[in-house]
Amino acid sequence: MKLAYFDCSFGISGDMLVGAFLDAGVPFPELQKALESLPITGFKIEHQQVVKHGIRATQFQVYIEHSHEHHSHRGLNEIKEIIKESSLPERVKEGAIDSFSRLAEAEATVHATTPDKIHFHEVGAVDAIVDIVGAHWCWNYLQLEKGFASPVNVGGGTVTCAHGTLPVPAPATTLLLRNYTLWVGKIQTELTTPTGAVLLQSFTHPREQIPPFTLEKIGVGAGTKDIEGHANVFRLMIGESETDKIPNVEEICVIETNIDDMSGELFPVIINELLDAGARDAFITPIIAKKGRPAYIITALCEPHQISVIQGIFFKNTTTLGIRYRIEKRFVLERKWVPVETPWGPVKVKIGYIGTQIYQVSPEFEECYLLARKNNIPVYEIYQYARQSAENTINL
Repeated sequence: MKLAYFDCSFGISGDMLVGAFLDAGVPFPELQKALESLPITGFKIEHQQVVKHGIRATQFQVYIEHSHEHHSHRGLNEIKEIIKESSLPERVKEGAIDSFSRLAEAEATVHATTPDKIHFHEVGAVDAIVDIVGAHWCWNYLQLEKGFASPVNVGGGTVTCAHGTLPVPAPATTLLLRNYTLWVGKIQTELTTPTGAVLLQSFTHPREQIPPFTLEKIGVGAGTKDIEGHANVFRLMIGESETDKIPNVEEICVIETNIDDMSGELFPVIINELLDAGARDAFITPIIAKKGRPAYIITALCEPHQISVIQGIFFKNTTTLGIRYRIEKRFVLERKWVPVETPWGPVKVKIGYIGTQIYQVSPEFEECYLLARKNNIPVYEIYQYARQSAENTINL
């Protein structure tokens, strides 16, 4: 497993994280090319080697060429569209959108509103979009699989922002760092920004302990502030762990809640909403709950970075007052789709395998069903024909 350790002893911000990625070997020209695919203008990026209290580091900076006011207010939907319209890899797009969604939820909680009504100020400016997208692109470029975090130094004192003077850590930062171990007040300035906090939450889990690993690369990113008696840097350690190095094992988050007071006609809605939001699977289990009441467990499976989005679907579409979740490991077959021709039309067949050993051959049922209705024949006949054709032609 290729992992990253986030050393937040001196805090974390978006630009410091990107600087650390560059310092660890991510090529600046390729990052620049990727960011230029965003449909926004009026910015340029630079990097340079600096020394912060005797520690060499890479400083990444975003320069806004137009007035800040032009970029200072962007809604979540606008930011999502900017990211979607780029030519970035899908994994990068999904990760960046998820980070901004987490940020919107935190800001919405702070301001007693909803994420879709949040208009980002500093966070929604071009420099934050570049930092968040850039960090996800670097993560993807290095093919990192999992991140772990040290205790987070948030600083102390106050910070001035669009909403006035606020305590450190800022309210949104505080929400994003729930369950993380914090160092507070040792330095009287903001050391961890909302952007840094949401990226930390996107890449790491607060309670997981880092396994033994072989250290391969170290990246040090510099902040812009010069703090007396304090090296304003963030350190990233990248390496390989032999732990969990079992082929085809991945982590999945299981989110669920018990419901005993909701109309049955509403249950299909929550399943559809969960699947539309990106859940890998969603299902309902009948149970007998307290006081002998008939009830149901609603369960969703999703990737760990989707927890905040999926939990929002639960609270929005059910009567629950709380949910529970856990991270589990699962063994999955490698998969690929094989198109086959049948006398009634084409059908895609999913192949499940490990190496050269095939374990599952499964035609796409919906395609078989549509062909069956169109040709007025049993769906099983088309299903069996497609499966047999695939078995005869599979070449792994």
